[in-house]
Amino acid sequence: MSNLTIRDIARMAGVSTTAVSFVLNNRSGVSEATRQKVQEIIRRTGFTPNVHTRRLNLGKSFTIHVVLRQYGDSLFNQFALETLNSIFTVSKSLGYSVTLTFADSSMDCTQIIDSVRNKDCDGIILNQISDPSILSQLQQENIPFVCVDAHIPADMNVPMVGLDYYDAAYQATRYLYEQGHTRIGFIGPTAPDVYYHNTFGGYAAALKDANLTCDPAWLAEVAYTEESAQACIDRLLQLPELPTAFLCAGDVFSVNIIHYAKERGLRIPEDISIMSLDDLLVSRYLDPPLSTMTFNKELLGENSTRLLYQIIQGESYEPVNLIKTTPVERGTVKRIKES
Repeated sequence: MSNLTIRDIARMAGVSTTAVSFVLNNRSGVSEATRQKVQEIIRRTGFTPNVHTRRLNLGKSFTIHVVLRQYGDSLFNQFALETLNSIFTVSKSLGYSVTLTFADSSMDCTQIIDSVRNKDCDGIILNQISDPSILSQLQQENIPFVCVDAHIPADMNVPMVGLDYYDAAYQATRYLYEQGHTRIGFIGPTAPDVYYHNTFGGYAAALKDANLTCDPAWLAEVAYTEESAQACIDRLLQLPELPTAFLCAGDVFSVNIIHYAKERGLRIPEDISIMSLDDLLVSRYLDPPLSTMTFNKELLGENSTRLLYQIIQGESYEPVNLIKTTPVERGTVKRIKES
């Protein structure tokens, strides 16, 4: 029965082709009895609607376009790529195909918007892209979109699925304290952006709640390069007293920090402990394996796809969805006292 059409299914069920389309696309407007009847016929016949027919009937492309920020550092790319599998899986289950654009730092707003327009898509997932000019343009053109892990201020009022970095930094710092550390430093980004404020804010709040103080010399702003990580370690080694532990605001920082700390003769975790955020795939293969806060990247991709689908369907939705994290204990944090 591979040549069946929506019209054939409608005739077999004794309903209109519109009713069949509503069932196929999980839309309201048909009774539960009709829905079950059509679904049973579809199951029994193995019917799969032709995508071109669906486009004509419903005026949709049934395509989701993902714009993925591409960084020079492969570790940053790894985080975003780990969300893609669930985006593809959920999109397929909803009857959508996926197209991709990789946007590097040289692409401006116009180029990214043009890439979206040329894809003939029903909606867009912007992965780690937070350029206000792009978001404003999409809103003006009434193009459904969702921002994923984009570090956007909440007052921008855009649909977003993100990770609760404030809570993650708080939990990570609290974890270090519970392992007996009272001199805890912070290594994070150089820019005072949303990501910095969330990670540093969670760190500072955890210190305050534990009645701990922080020497400003323990706050090491480090960029994303090997050279800056090396300079960071060299500066810290000039201190009269090192913290016993550092919270790194991302595995990208931790990888280079651990490398250059060991190169300078520091032992991890005997001399300094490292607690991180992200749980990138590489973190478990470091020596020692990295203790970090793990994010459910599959859930990140799944929630963003389902949120976009709700917007495309005109359904009500929660504009901001923050995913919590949990600690992963590996080998870079030393316990220095019994609780």
